[in-house]
Amino acid sequence: MILRFVKDSVRRAPRRKALIVAAVAMGSAVATSMLGVMLSIGDKVNRELRQAGSNIVVTPKAASLRGGVGAETATVTGGAAYIREADILKIKSIFWGLNITGISPMLLAHDGPLQVAGVWFSHTYRAPDNSMQTTGISEVNPSWVVRGAWAREEVPDKKLPECVVGEGMALRRNWKIGDDIEIFGDTFRVTGIVSSGDETDDRVLLPLHWVQDLTHHPGVVDRIDVSALTKPEDDFARRDPKTMSAAEFERWNCTNYVVSIAHEIEQAIPGTQARPVRRIADSEGKILDRIGGLMALITLAALLSAGLTVWSLTATTMMERRGEIAIMQAIGASRASVATLLGVEVSLIGLAGGVLGAVTGVELARFVGQSVFHDSIAVSPILPVLIVIAAVVVALAGASQPVRRAVNLEPAIVLREGV
Repeated sequence: MILRFVKDSVRRAPRRKALIVAAVAMGSAVATSMLGVMLSIGDKVNRELRQAGSNIVVTPKAASLRGGVGAETATVTGGAAYIREADILKIKSIFWGLNITGISPMLLAHDGPLQVAGVWFSHTYRAPDNSMQTTGISEVNPSWVVRGAWAREEVPDKKLPECVVGEGMALRRNWKIGDDIEIFGDTFRVTGIVSSGDETDDRVLLPLHWVQDLTHHPGVVDRIDVSALTKPEDDFARRDPKTMSAAEFERWNCTNYVVSIAHEIEQAIPGTQARPVRRIADSEGKILDRIGGLMALITLAALLSAGLTVWSLTATTMMERRGEIAIMQAIGASRASVATLLGVEVSLIGLAGGVLGAVTGVELARFVGQSVFHDSIAVSPILPVLIVIAAVVVALAGASQPVRRAVNLEPAIVLREGV
């Protein structure tokens, strides 16, 4: 009987029912795509934000950091002020090792007024999963602009060792690509000029092993820049781990907050301090929160618009069907049974719109992923199911007031008006 009731209703007003299905489908499609992107966007946005450089700086505990973003300088205050180069790759063995996207060690030195930094330009290593990976200063700082080319780690046969100079240093000393310059009594060829926007513009960059040899500090560094994919910090992340219970600490440690990753790095390399670069970490959190908030607002607006459309079209339909409802009540149907029949009709229409919208929304989410991030968006199979349920709820909520008003009318009055 219910199916017959719905079929007859659709036959009488197919266009209006189609408009309701379309409104629910449109709201469901927008909700599915926005929520699908929002739930998958964290790592993708984080990877884009990693273009800003490292978000964790590791130094010996005997050193102190001074300066702001891009201006952290390791200054020796006493004790062992170096980190063993052999310990650097322990960073990849921590619980969140897969979230570490780049590692760039550094050894600072001075040749008179000339500031020199030994770095990994392109360092290949074996990861804990036995795969061969490459990291270095170019991986951690992809936004830096290099005219020419990065220096090679090893000296080509019968050629000079290579270096890269900062843009500011090159301008002051009138150095150009291809020039031969003397550092610590050795001659190096300039292969590139880097523009970084920070203190690197005033440095000369050499392969790390050259600075270690020239300064007689073999096998050590005094700073490690780490780029990691992290979750925006919340109030729980900012709590002092020393005040947490065992369960709370486990939850904190098993969440990829920048502070928990920094804590694990300190545990992996004893005698070091790992500090988040706060301005970068905080900016990432704010950007992700704002993007998530915007998408949630768009989702809410889409569902609200769908509900208002259902209300408007259902109100018109109920006005036209007052006589039919009055006759049903006059021959013995209770208000509850009539409301149930109308509710089932609306639910089926909402279900049709929800399924259509969920399927469309999944494809729309994938399109957004490819267009914006040049990567696929993996939509959880649970999300379309939830959206279909939400579509039915929105349809029922939009139709509730017109249906309630229609079934509460007195049948005698309605039938008298139709005479």
